[in-house]
Amino acid sequence: MLKTLGLTLAGLVASISVAHAGLIVDTVEQNQYLSNLDSYSYTHDLNDDGFTLGSAVSGTLSIDINDDTDKWYKSFEWTLVTVEDFDFDTGGYTFYANDFNSELELQALASLNANGMLDVKVTSLLGDFYVGNSVLSVITEVPEPGTIALVGAGLLGLFVARRRKDATA
Repeated sequence: MLKTLGLTLAGLVASISVAHAGLIVDTVEQNQYLSNLDSYSYTHDLNDDGFTLGSAVSGTLSIDINDDTDKWYKSFEWTLVTVEDFDFDTGGYTFYANDFNSELELQALASLNANGMLDVKVTSLLGDFYVGNSVLSVITEVPEPGTIALVGAGLLGLFVARRRKDATA
């Protein structure tokens, strides 16, 4: 009985002391029209999605950019996407009204870890198009619950000590 209980407790402690990564997806739904040299800014806020500050490990940003159906003008539609500051850390260019997809780089991850928010600005350098939904996917680090493992080991030690004391009395 004691052996079975001890093995069960050890298995429980071992299974819950493994760290698992989490995924948080934040979508900003929008359909904003931009004409030549217009800009549109918005913010992804992960704080309302259960995000823990300092836990972002990696992520991606995807922005739907749709043509306004002017077929003859499509090849002249150029987009500049700025994430946080204008430094091309995560932002970049798109041509021909193509969607924007990028991995989050150092400055974007630092901003997320500092305040849970990511500022995005889309600018039409040439042409007109629609800025559609923006999806931010962030992989978070879940700290290993070593404290739970220590508590479990302590409880097991107390249980064994109590059983030995009862056996000698």
